[in-house]
Amino acid sequence: MLPSVDWRTAASCSRAFIRGGPRMSPEGALDVVTDLHRHARTAIDLVADYSGLTPDGGAPIEVVDRVRWSHINISGLRRLLIGLGASDAAADSSASAAAKVTGVQAGAVLAFLSSRVLGQFETFSTPSGRLLFVAPNIVDVERRLRLPAREFRLWIAVHEAAHLMQFTAVPWMRDYFHGLIHRFFEAAEPEESSASQMGRAVRRALSATRQEPDRQRGAEGETDVMAAVTSPEQREAISRIQALMTLLEGHAESVMDGVGRTHIDHVELLRRRFDRRRAHPGALQRFLRQLLGLDAKLQQYAAGRRFVDRIVTERGIDGFNRIWETPEHLPSETEIERPDSWARRVLSEPNAKVGHG
Repeated sequence: MLPSVDWRTAASCSRAFIRGGPRMSPEGALDVVTDLHRHARTAIDLVADYSGLTPDGGAPIEVVDRVRWSHINISGLRRLLIGLGASDAAADSSASAAAKVTGVQAGAVLAFLSSRVLGQFETFSTPSGRLLFVAPNIVDVERRLRLPAREFRLWIAVHEAAHLMQFTAVPWMRDYFHGLIHRFFEAAEPEESSASQMGRAVRRALSATRQEPDRQRGAEGETDVMAAVTSPEQREAISRIQALMTLLEGHAESVMDGVGRTHIDHVELLRRRFDRRRAHPGALQRFLRQLLGLDAKLQQYAAGRRFVDRIVTERGIDGFNRIWETPEHLPSETEIERPDSWARRVLSEPNAKVGHG
């Protein structure tokens, strides 16, 4: 059963909960916007040269604030769920109490993420997708970590340009990704209320936050909301989504440093300080990461990066790019941990299938 969401409640809650960004003069803000647009265009060219992928050129570049980012993602989620058959609570003047509760939850989640996300290739709200940069968050990070601003902006732009390539240069990627999400919702179990599911997820996240970071991993330490509220069939769909997202995040990480080595003077400084920021959240951040499953995403960066770097080192960019030829060439979660097994299957036996379609 697909969730019914009161999107007006989601939008109003996200707007109410979003914190203000760093202080900037109007002239300074305009400089940041101009700079990010320029770096985004440069990054797309650099990533195309490095990766061997060619984007279709249809996705716009937008530099946004936190409220605008949240509203774009609300629009995308609404479009996604309606396309999957959910009722459009936003079109109903008397949305149900459950839809309003879900709207509050969605708005609160997006409000939190709006202060964390630096950039995104958003795939749901428009047919072409769009490349987003959240200007106040980028400025906030470069100030707090004392980073060279223009180098950091180009470095982040390269990461997001890599995601743009993945979804626009690979013709089947977007439909495949959306299809996995469709499978996830088709496998939902309607018996348990969203309130009880959310309550269980919160309790597990609180428990994990009290533990040391090295005790929050592994099968017994799964505490994110997806592990707490999903059916076995949904977890199978999540496994496929997880493998795909691990690959995409790892590829973007590999590309940003590969490009950075030749085009960014202080890339090692950027990487060192940025990874330290990821690794040491405060108590509130640890709780929210556990609740939203963001710790799993941090592990995706590392595992996916190891896989991509191994294949590129041993087989070159052209060998790695066999991965984009067909969904059957995507690695499973097991293969991401064992790159040699993927290379044997795909590079030695290119017509073999693993059942990702």
